[in-house]
Amino acid sequence: MTEIPYILRRQQHRIGKSGRKSEASLARALGGRARPASGALPGSKGDIDLGAFLLEAKSTTQESMILKMGWLLKIAREAKSEGKCPALSISFVNQDGQPFFEGEWVLVPLYKFKELLSCPA
Repeated sequence: MTEIPYILRRQQHRIGKSGRKSEASLARALGGRARPASGALPGSKGDIDLGAFLLEAKSTTQESMILKMGWLLKIAREAKSEGKCPALSISFVNQDGQPFFEGEWVLVPLYKFKELLSCPA
């Protein structure tokens, strides 16, 4: 194992190249601002700031993904601290981080979904 600090940091970084590309692409597509260090810095949580929404972005190159309640609770807590609505995006992407057709989804709390249903189209 190496002792070079940069290599150690890169080995600890859990998000892969396809995940970073997917997150950047999603931020551009939604007109949002990607948070520095993918939300790992104090005072700058969440992955993408969308104004009224704070988005946690997850992606996979696999055909399935486990949804963890911890992800939802984390983004809910972080969004609430900023007065924003939480959202979790799930993207099924290829190795280049490009989403598959109908492979991008967003989860929002039920109360927000009900609000959206009552909005005139």
